[in-house]
Amino acid sequence: MKAAIGIDIGGTNVRVGLVLELGEVLHQSRIEVATHSDGELFLNQLVRTIHEILAFSLDLKILGIGIGSPGANIEEGIIERASNLPWNNLPIVERLTSHFDLPVFLTNDANLFAIAEKGYGYASQMTDFLALTLGTGVGGGVYSSGQLVTGANGLAGEVGHVIYERNGRPCKCGRQGCLERYVSASGVVETAKEYIQAKEFPSELYGVPEHLITAQLVADSAKDGDVLAMKVFEETGKILGEALADFVAVLNPEAIFLSGGLSNSGDLLLKPTRASFSNSLLSIYPNEPAIRTSAIPDNDAGVLGASALVWEYSKKLNESSLTEI
Repeated sequence: MKAAIGIDIGGTNVRVGLVLELGEVLHQSRIEVATHSDGELFLNQLVRTIHEILAFSLDLKILGIGIGSPGANIEEGIIERASNLPWNNLPIVERLTSHFDLPVFLTNDANLFAIAEKGYGYASQMTDFLALTLGTGVGGGVYSSGQLVTGANGLAGEVGHVIYERNGRPCKCGRQGCLERYVSASGVVETAKEYIQAKEFPSELYGVPEHLITAQLVADSAKDGDVLAMKVFEETGKILGEALADFVAVLNPEAIFLSGGLSNSGDLLLKPTRASFSNSLLSIYPNEPAIRTSAIPDNDAGVLGASALVWEYSKKLNESSLTEI
C-alpha cells in the first residue's frame, strides 16, 4: 500500500502526517513553532518527528515527502522568508533529503488547498479550477490545463492581495484595500464593527464589547436573524462574488472551490456570493463555473495537500526510482 508524508508549516504549528493514497490520514504529529524558533533546532525536531511517523509505516511504500510553507523558494528548496515564521533561508529540502532516501517536494502553503482538492476532492477529474481559502486571510491556488500554476518564483495565486478598494483598509502586506481585508474572517469582523459604529441597522451586537466581536459571533447572529449581521454577510458575499467573476475573466476555470473557516457559514456567504458572481460574470461563457464549498476537512487540508504534492510529482517520475522504506 502506498503512502506519503505531508508537512504543513504554519505560523503557529507544523503538522506532519502519514497519508494513504486515497487520503486517509493514518497518523499526525505537531511541532510548535514558538518553541523551535532556531532553524537548526526545528530541522532536528522535524527529522525526529518523521522518524517517529515512519515507525507506523513498516508495511507501506512511502513515495516521498511533501512540504507546504509560507516563503517557500521552490527552485532553491528553502524557506526563504515569511513574515509569520522565525527562520530565513532554511534548507529544509536538503536536510530531509540527506536524512531520508526519499524525494522531497516543496511548494508555497497557499497552494496546499488546491493540491488537496485535486488529489482527494471534487476537482480530482478537473483540469482547470480555482481554490480559495477564506480564513484569517485569503489564500488561493490555481490549476490550468491540469497543472498547478506556480509562476516564475513559485508565488502565483496571491488572490487575497488583489486590490478591491483603492486606498481602502490597510493590509499586513503593506498595501491598502486588499481583497482579504474584506472577504476573510478578519474582514467580516471589520465590516461588522463599521456597521455597528454607523448604527444603520437594528442589531443585538450593539451591546457586545468590540474585542469580543468575532466572525463566528457575526455568523451565529446572522443565522438567528440579526439584521446587521445578515447585512455584513450580504456585503461580504457581494464583494467576493465580484472578485470571483474577475478571476474567471482571467483564468476561465471549470469550478471554484471555497475552504476555510468563513466558508463554513454556508448559505449565509454562498447565496450572496453566487448572486453577485452571476450578476458580474461576463456573458461569453457557455457554462457558468460552479462555486462549491470543499469536502476536504479544514484541519487536514494542509497535510493532505502536502501529501498530494507527492502523488502529483510521482506521476512524472519513474516509480522504480523511488525507494521503498
